[in-house]
Amino acid sequence: MCRICTEPVESLIGLTKLNCSQCPDVTAIPAQLVNLEVLMCRGCPRLVLIPDTLVRLTELDCSECPNLKVIPPELVNLRELDCWNCPNLATIPASLVKLNSLNCMECPRLAFIPSTLRQLILLFCDDCPLLTSIPDTPSIPCCDGCPWLSENAHSYPNHIPSLLRIQRWFRHGRKQVFKRVLRTRAFNEFVFHPDRIGGKAVKRQLEAELGQMRPAKQQRVG
Repeated sequence: MCRICTEPVESLIGLTKLNCSQCPDVTAIPAQLVNLEVLMCRGCPRLVLIPDTLVRLTELDCSECPNLKVIPPELVNLRELDCWNCPNLATIPASLVKLNSLNCMECPRLAFIPSTLRQLILLFCDDCPLLTSIPDTPSIPCCDGCPWLSENAHSYPNHIPSLLRIQRWFRHGRKQVFKRVLRTRAFNEFVFHPDRIGGKAVKRQLEAELGQMRPAKQQRVG
């Protein structure tokens, strides 16, 4: 059980951050929590309502909430929205014009993403079978000078979302998202490139195995 279920609402009014993820009992976020800026309510099976009074929210994670049907259009200050795997969510409000990160993967009822969301930098919308319209392709963040990335590397644009997802997992403990990233081709291309840590480890292993094989081969030849 989370703080919403165990503490009086009056004691929570001053909160700017709240995490009630994976709570099996929460059905609604209290409308009185008007000071919230970050709300994590991922994996709440009975959650049906996020109130339109939370106008200060800049980050919302309501992923894996099967009974959530609406993202309030009044949340106009949102910059990050994670609503993936919400099977009853049908729309993303056009009023969320400050969004720069949107993850709406696995939302089978979602038909379009409003063209008004022009500030999007990251957009994840895989496995949305009804989706027919999205804004222009999100731009890739500038990574000039980053020692881990080369803009000339093959599949460079595909690495950015994967790496940012890993970063977000470390912030919020998103093990499922991390597992998905591990299976992506872009991530494995990055890690196991011959000049990256994975590729170098494989080369060292091959060199060691070849080194063990050479004496035996020479002995057979002699």
